[in-house]
Amino acid sequence: MKKNLFLSLLLATSLFSSNKMMAAVTPIEGAVDPITSTADAPQWYTMMSSHLTDGTRQNRFLKWDGTTLCTEQFPTGIPEDRIAEAYLWRLEPVKDGPETHVYLVNYDGLRVFVPSTATAEDGSIHVNTQLEMNETGSVWNLATSLSTGINPDCADKQYVLQFVEYSGDRAFLNATDGGLNFGVTVYAAGVHQASGWFFYPAEYTPTATRTVSVASADAEKGSVAIEGETESSVETAVGQAVTVKATALDGYMFYRWVKESTTEVVSYRHTYTYEGESSISLVAEFVEKDYPIMTRFYEVGLNQQNRYLGAASYTAGDESHELFTCNSQEELPFTEYKEVHTPQIEGAVIDKTSTPIELTEGLESFTLKLKQYNSDITVNENVCEPELVWTRQALYIDWNNDKTFAGENELYEPLGDSSKNNNFGDPNGSVAEGWQRTIAIPEGTPDGTYRMRVVYMAPNPYTEDWNTKVFTDFFNELRNGIAYDFNIHISPASGIETVAAQAAYYDRQAQVLVVPQMKKVVIYNLGGQIVWQAENTPEVSVADLAQGVYIANIDGTMIKFIK
Repeated sequence: MKKNLFLSLLLATSLFSSNKMMAAVTPIEGAVDPITSTADAPQWYTMMSSHLTDGTRQNRFLKWDGTTLCTEQFPTGIPEDRIAEAYLWRLEPVKDGPETHVYLVNYDGLRVFVPSTATAEDGSIHVNTQLEMNETGSVWNLATSLSTGINPDCADKQYVLQFVEYSGDRAFLNATDGGLNFGVTVYAAGVHQASGWFFYPAEYTPTATRTVSVASADAEKGSVAIEGETESSVETAVGQAVTVKATALDGYMFYRWVKESTTEVVSYRHTYTYEGESSISLVAEFVEKDYPIMTRFYEVGLNQQNRYLGAASYTAGDESHELFTCNSQEELPFTEYKEVHTPQIEGAVIDKTSTPIELTEGLESFTLKLKQYNSDITVNENVCEPELVWTRQALYIDWNNDKTFAGENELYEPLGDSSKNNNFGDPNGSVAEGWQRTIAIPEGTPDGTYRMRVVYMAPNPYTEDWNTKVFTDFFNELRNGIAYDFNIHISPASGIETVAAQAAYYDRQAQVLVVPQMKKVVIYNLGGQIVWQAENTPEVSVADLAQGVYIANIDGTMIKFIK
């Protein structure tokens, strides 16, 4: 026994002498004596393990990555721009315990926990058991490394955390080596090296987060998604852009994004990027398919709100017809625009379809004449001078009646420039007289009614083919502009080529069309417009018709007469 005791003492003396000769760890500058704190008034630290020899284990900082408790190496300390929740720790005092007893708490609120099977003694299969994180945590005794008496060669500000519930002599929080994936465990020795820790105060502003959620107001009309996500809700850092997209089903079209349980409009874009600071729940609304919804927005100032047409007319063949004339602000109709840079649907498209452009099947073209509204408008304490000339014009006709303007021959050449001398491509055009453009009708266009949209805007960014981008890249948004909708009605061909002499005839002196045994007669002018019709009468008086050439369709037989 004496020999064994002597050998043990000799071994202990040898180890002590060996450790005594090894220099203490030199910490990265800035280590402090740690203090305890609460969640209400936290003092956050980054914690560096005090390993001395193995280069891969030096300067490793305690980290909780949400899955694993481990260490990460930063040779000169964690850079300020890298400090995040994963590296932040505080010492929380244990209630009704010695003042040196603490919980080690991460920024996310979880505490370091020692599994019940873990052991710090050599010879156990549970040595180097990976520590865990939970809401309960384990109690640790905070002390300086020097105060343990294990090794006097310890650095200033070097501390240990001893697991107080361990049944053995000692179990210190310890950083493991690379073979154990630099995890964290409890260990019985090495206090002047890896079982010691240095504390560095951390100034940290947490990353604020918010949640963005999307939903469809009616899943039978359209679906929604968050770009890059499979779920309908995502939590991100404040300021991080979140793009949402609405996709309409057949027979429907996207209308707008609103805030959940409100009618507050967020955007009229089917693809919308949210960059707001607060959480938001977006609902996509869909409507039955119709012509594209448009919005308008103004830049620079609210005094740009006078970009209106004052009159419109057309010429087909030898006849000209007025579509509308506006002599007052109310007749425009003027719609106040309220907030610069914010798209609004009100007043973006003015409907002038009640008086259609009347044409005849087979007509090759017609001429449209448009005039600027040339009076000032006073609104929002601003005098809005006429500014239509400062825009460009695009014209679309839905010849295939699919309620879009993207078919063949539906997109006409854009006209105009951004200047006060703009004449929209008409060499004889002016503010006083208006501007004319000739509109070709695709060959073979059958009779029917077609929608025409005339767009005025200041496209940005401007390109020669900007008109192709109005309903795509520009999201149907009219920058400093406005749009007008017209209907074009094409009547069946008059059949002038098939006019033949029949029993029916025109009595020019009496100004009567004699139609014996007639069931129905329809009279057209040369522009293809119906000017008179009657049924079951032997004659028709045309005395009220203007002088000119007419075609009478008498039960399918065509007669031309001159009044």
